[in-house]
Amino acid sequence: MKKIGLLLLVVFASVALFGCTQGEFKVDGEFMAFETSVHSNGAMQVTMVSVIIENGEIVGYNIDARQGTKTQTAGADTTEDTSDDVYSFAWNTKTKKQLGDAYNMVTYGNAIAEWYVQAGRIEAAMLANGVDSVTTNAETHVIDNVAGVTIKDGGYLALAAEAVELAKAGKFQAVVCSGTDLYIASMVVAKGEISELELNVLQKKSVLANKAVFEWNEKTKQELGADYGMKGTGAAYTFANGVWTASATEKSANEWFEQANLITNYVMENGNVYNLRAIGGRGISVDGSTIVDGLAGVTIKTETYIVVLTDLFANVANGQLK
Repeated sequence: MKKIGLLLLVVFASVALFGCTQGEFKVDGEFMAFETSVHSNGAMQVTMVSVIIENGEIVGYNIDARQGTKTQTAGADTTEDTSDDVYSFAWNTKTKKQLGDAYNMVTYGNAIAEWYVQAGRIEAAMLANGVDSVTTNAETHVIDNVAGVTIKDGGYLALAAEAVELAKAGKFQAVVCSGTDLYIASMVVAKGEISELELNVLQKKSVLANKAVFEWNEKTKQELGADYGMKGTGAAYTFANGVWTASATEKSANEWFEQANLITNYVMENGNVYNLRAIGGRGISVDGSTIVDGLAGVTIKTETYIVVLTDLFANVANGQLK
């Protein structure tokens, strides 16, 4: 009887292990899909939906969005001045969820519940019954089958489905909002190893069709490649005695994507991003005083890239990376 019991235990353990390794989700952590857009106030917006995976299972969703503000430049004539400097744009310091009750959808929009409350109800419905279970009105796009929810689907359902697919692929993403830019980091993790790692940035168009409405570039910095125009155009920077100096004559020897890729190649080879830091806002260092060997060609401002890389790695569950 003991032998039979032991045999059954081994069989059950094998089945459990097989099910774990052969399941849809090979890596635990938080997988985020995002979409950039322009808010109704004319400023920029990014919407983010994450799926959380634990022990190979979906255990939660997270819906959020960060919006921007538009400010008229003092003294600017909005009727005649065609300059894009008539209005300035900036990211809000808090996301919709972080604003909480201060988002004021109840006070000023007569909503039945604040945005973060309704978002939580959508998250719970997706977790309980699947993303496909949540439906919307075909004409108004309002979510129509979740009790206590009257907001429109702001791309949440499609992003949730995308996040699930990213989780299946082991692809993590993180974004950081700074200035008018969206800093992006992504990586693919398989069997405890990083197989892909990329830094990217999406920026505002240099010339707006309508000065009162924000517009995103059609291409990211990585997609622009050599067309970004840093190499041979921007000033060359050198680091010596703790100080960065811009050359009055020499131009940058490396394009933006080349410098970004030097950073990600280093991280892939050396792992931990938590020791990285900028010196005087530029370059890559681990001791705060010297440039990392092999990264002398990285002279761009790097503080926000380090932040987004740190956020990216934080999305991976402990023990999932070797």
